[in-house]
Amino acid sequence: MSDMSTRLHVKELKRRFSKRKIITVSDFNEFYGEVFGSIKKGTVSWYIYELKNKNVIRNISRGQYVLVDSKDVDDREFIVITMDIIKSSDMDYIEFNNSLTKKVDELNLIISNEYGYNRSYYISQGDEIQIVCDFDENIGNLFMLTLSCLHPFKVRYGMGIGDVGEELKKNSWEMNGPIFWNARDQLMKLKNVKDYDGLIISDSSEIDQVCNNILPIINEMIKKVTDKQWDVVKAELSKISIRETISKIGISKTSYYDRLSGSNLEEIIKAFKAIIRLLRIRRSVN
Repeated sequence: MSDMSTRLHVKELKRRFSKRKIITVSDFNEFYGEVFGSIKKGTVSWYIYELKNKNVIRNISRGQYVLVDSKDVDDREFIVITMDIIKSSDMDYIEFNNSLTKKVDELNLIISNEYGYNRSYYISQGDEIQIVCDFDENIGNLFMLTLSCLHPFKVRYGMGIGDVGEELKKNSWEMNGPIFWNARDQLMKLKNVKDYDGLIISDSSEIDQVCNNILPIINEMIKKVTDKQWDVVKAELSKISIRETISKIGISKTSYYDRLSGSNLEEIIKAFKAIIRLLRIRRSVN
């Protein structure tokens, strides 16, 4: 073992936290305090920095870490999307739940068949849906597909970006950790919003601020999508042929493209991709 690893007590640290899903700064302070008898917090902060550089630990959120070789941790970044149906309490309970279940089932089928995701949306508390999936450039398509399948329901949403910190489960409501709490916190900030809106959060407050300055522009474009345009957006993102769509809706090919253009779908997807690129930059910055 190298001198640096010996000084950092990497072997003892791994043994101490091998079964821990999350290691906090307080945990490091306690560990090194026990090792050295007493130690300054600034020294512990430097040790944490060196442990990250040596790829012994990695961030999963601000002030929270995991061992890199932990068997329960997935190295990929994920996105948690949590949505709350607006004014669901104003609807007939049974009728609403049946309708939402049908919409989510159809949405999950499209996600599986056309996008190859092995993740699904699940319903909780009657009017909330959630999915956790890989954080990639398909997120904009997935997000707009979700809204088109839920239409005419309107939603508030919170998105969390980062590491899940535990083994993936099919139903994300059975999972826990910072990425899920963060998405939920963003949703709760909007609990009094009466119309479509949403926020996003990662482990970088600076990048998040930029992204949440862009999101209102995207959200305003989404608010302007009409009922007729949503039908075409859904067909486009579901990868249904134009011939089948215009036959089903009863419109011409020209009308199809006019509605698609009027929805600003292409611009919305591009804007989502810009946010994704910003959020990916944060790791190289950190």
